[in-house]
Amino acid sequence: MSFLAVATIVLWGLALACGIRVFQRGSVLVRLRRALAAIMCAALGTGCAALLVLAQAFGSFTSETLVAAVTTQRTSPDAFVLTYHPAEWPVEVEGRTVSLEGDQWMISGGIVKWHPWLTALGLPSYHKPLRLSGQFSRAEQHRSRPPSVEVLEPGVDRVWEWFYRADPYLPFVEAVYGSAAFVYVEPGVTQEVYVTPSGYLIKRAGKVIPSSLTGRFDTP
Repeated sequence: MSFLAVATIVLWGLALACGIRVFQRGSVLVRLRRALAAIMCAALGTGCAALLVLAQAFGSFTSETLVAAVTTQRTSPDAFVLTYHPAEWPVEVEGRTVSLEGDQWMISGGIVKWHPWLTALGLPSYHKPLRLSGQFSRAEQHRSRPPSVEVLEPGVDRVWEWFYRADPYLPFVEAVYGSAAFVYVEPGVTQEVYVTPSGYLIKRAGKVIPSSLTGRFDTP
């Protein structure tokens, strides 16, 4: 996108220079050539500007911001420990370790999704992860054993609550809702939590877990 931005500035600068020269001395043919050059540079500059806007909009709607790195270790067939390392924490700082039950883990929180024109301008959706929880993939286990929950933020998210109640009166807000993503427990794999304009997603990092992220549990 930086190339498109530079190209736009250069082309519009050339268009302006050629446009000024149209009014300077010269034959009719010379002035006509200058005018055509100004029009061509302006047209190319407009095209580059349009491409720049489209690229910015596409990048805004497909953006993924890293929220945290998560590692897990089994302590029994139905339980595990999870280490949650927020992206803003230094790598050398140990993550927060919690004990959960199940064969899956889930992160959930509130999302405020702005109107598409604000998203296109690059304004990221408001989000705040609130809870980590463990759950069972099989329905019969899920019914017999309620999810185990660990609170990341105590209390309620006042910002999200305010937007939720004021949403009908805010034209720049598209939706206010809760978002959650869950995956299977995978010891030995770093799973990364991202937030997109529409909610949370979880990806495998595809590498061995650094010891600094595993807390007091060793990577197998």
